[in-house]
Amino acid sequence: MKKKTLKAKEVGIPLFSLRAADKVPRKHRAVTLFDLGSHARASEAMGFGLKMRSKGFHVFVVGEDRSGRMTATLAYLKQYIQKLPAPADWVYLNNFASPHRPKPFRLPNGKGCQLKQAMFDLIMSLHSVMGKTFSHPHYTSQIDAMTTSLETQVQEELQGVQEFARAKGLSIEESSEGFSIQLIEPQESGKKEDLPYVPKDIQEIKDRLNRITTSAHLAGRQLTVQIKEAKKNIASQVIEPLLQRFRQDYDKYIKDWIDEFAEDILEHVEDLLTEDPETQSKLSTSIEERYSVNLLINNKGINYPEVVLEPSPTYENLFGSIKYRTMVGGGMETNFTMIRAGALHRANGGILILRAEALAQAPEVWESLKAALRDQRIRIEERHRESSLPLLDAPEPMSIPLDVQVFLIGAPMWYYSVFFHDPDFKTYFKIKAEIDPDLPVTPHNLTVYSKLIQQASILHTGQEINTKAIEYLMGYSARWVGQRNKLNSKFELIADVLSEAGTVAAAAPNRNSDMITIEDIKTVIHERRKRTNRLEDRSHEDIESGQILLDTTGAVVGQVNGLSVLSTGDHQYGLPSRISARTYAGELGVVNIERLTEMSGPIQQKGVFILDGFLNGMFAQKFPLSCGCSLTFEQNYGGVEGDSASLAELVAILSSLAEIPIRQDIAITGSINQFGDVQPVGGIIHKIEGFYRTCNHRGLTGTQGVIIPNTNIENVILREEVAEAIERGEFTIYPVSNIKEALKILTGLPAKTIFKAVGVKLAEYHKSLEKLK
Repeated sequence: MKKKTLKAKEVGIPLFSLRAADKVPRKHRAVTLFDLGSHARASEAMGFGLKMRSKGFHVFVVGEDRSGRMTATLAYLKQYIQKLPAPADWVYLNNFASPHRPKPFRLPNGKGCQLKQAMFDLIMSLHSVMGKTFSHPHYTSQIDAMTTSLETQVQEELQGVQEFARAKGLSIEESSEGFSIQLIEPQESGKKEDLPYVPKDIQEIKDRLNRITTSAHLAGRQLTVQIKEAKKNIASQVIEPLLQRFRQDYDKYIKDWIDEFAEDILEHVEDLLTEDPETQSKLSTSIEERYSVNLLINNKGINYPEVVLEPSPTYENLFGSIKYRTMVGGGMETNFTMIRAGALHRANGGILILRAEALAQAPEVWESLKAALRDQRIRIEERHRESSLPLLDAPEPMSIPLDVQVFLIGAPMWYYSVFFHDPDFKTYFKIKAEIDPDLPVTPHNLTVYSKLIQQASILHTGQEINTKAIEYLMGYSARWVGQRNKLNSKFELIADVLSEAGTVAAAAPNRNSDMITIEDIKTVIHERRKRTNRLEDRSHEDIESGQILLDTTGAVVGQVNGLSVLSTGDHQYGLPSRISARTYAGELGVVNIERLTEMSGPIQQKGVFILDGFLNGMFAQKFPLSCGCSLTFEQNYGGVEGDSASLAELVAILSSLAEIPIRQDIAITGSINQFGDVQPVGGIIHKIEGFYRTCNHRGLTGTQGVIIPNTNIENVILREEVAEAIERGEFTIYPVSNIKEALKILTGLPAKTIFKAVGVKLAEYHKSLEKLK
């Protein structure tokens, strides 16, 4: 039977005709990524999650890097958020009873800035009116009369003491240090009995002076209280008319606070009075801040809530902070006017978006976020001061009610490896919106995909893109997926190519059109590969220079060309390598040299054990498998993982046992099971192209090619140069389903012939071992 080989059209870049896509009615609106089949599951999940917003359901959007998970989600949510009512304003006001616990208040959209201005105008008006009121002659005459009465009473009492003292030949002198008693005329004799007073007279004078002083002090205090009460009564009469309009506008929002303000302002009337002309038009800092409105969130002019993306979710950025300023004499100070909002405050009433990887790096913030979602409150705590000396007057703001829906966005690893293991995670993030890494080629998806390419071209380059370029780019998208009937959902990769193509097109000489063409796309892809394949070039140079031994002609016993895939992070490439097997009489079975030297991973070791299973199942039904086999990847110094070489390893072992040579112009890749069936492997594109490069450098003979699993046919999407070589008959790809088909291609002999030779050799080994026993 003729061997099946793949034709060039089956392995080249697929060209998806947009004629099929055009049969689908095109919508006039611009399409989005969520119109793609790959994003449909996520779109439906997000839509359901948004319906469950009021029940506290939060959403985790899972998508591969470059899948547009962030940009598409932002666009989707910004469209949805327009359906929600306008967000409220939030202010912090002074708590007069407990100044360290400022109070938050919710006001309708746009009312916050009005309140701030209204409060400032009110204080300025009070300052002006009270200044005029308390400087009016009617008020000053009342105060002067009260003061004069007390002074007159004190002077009369002092006058009586003075007269008593003079009668005793004494005088009373008053100074800043108090009263002193002096002798008016000293006696010439100096004798005590000649003095006009006795000691008890001096004591009486002192006692009377003390009573006057005490009485004057008490009367002064009482006068101060009376003056203060008078001021409060007058101030109350002045304030009430000014407060009446203010209350009409804001009583419904902050009535209790206005009542507290009215009481507090009467206690601080003196702070509003000043004779300094420089402060007549501007209040002092202390009084201004005491009655200031800290407009924490101002949503004036915003018709619907925000979709807030916080790129750096530190505690301060998320929950808010308290700022400080340096005092004139040194040190720091703060108050409630220096409270600043965080992302949760800005998103309150709307949606908050966080990057999962950023939140995963801040476990303490994650714990605080869970607490906020649990209690539905936003608390501002000074985490940065926990290890430093606290300020006694630093505010501890009262919490604000939280009404927000959180969208975490990240790659699958963050969902499954980090957050999913947190027992509280599913309590809050009950909706998973997962973006598929690829999407099937359907007329609908082709239509949307092509329109997205057109939109992205205009957006990123300002240029249109022609149909052939679109078709080719979609074909290359399938190559990125590694499947002919699917497209890559990582649309940001497409956008990057278009951006580069726009630059190429603009720089092209003698260009009659500013439209991006297929040649521009091919140039970009070629230059991208050139920028990232330095290590690939170096690896192939070692093969081409003979430093790595590899045959691409002839036939050798126990030796086969295997294929592996290497990655440099931004570039993958295939590299052929020699796999050799040496068999001998013994009972060790297959000895994996990579395993003995700890250079193989568990999957590769599993593949070798499967080879043992196949050999025993095929050849050890009548007597034990009496052979040993050393198996290795020649010149391998970096380790081996995966089972994609197990088919090649089995071929090498059977060739060594049967002593039948294997063609070296054909490389082979594939995984095998214990029954000899060939299973699919990864990296098939790079493996084929890696062997092709080696053969092409040495000169294509027309007999060279690669054996691949039949189940990998849909994964073969090769670069143009390889597909063209296949078209010319210079290179061949052989799909196989089992070991028998692979052996037929590599040896030219039927598998049963090879198996018979293997059986004969194993029988010989068995007899040899039996003789030694």
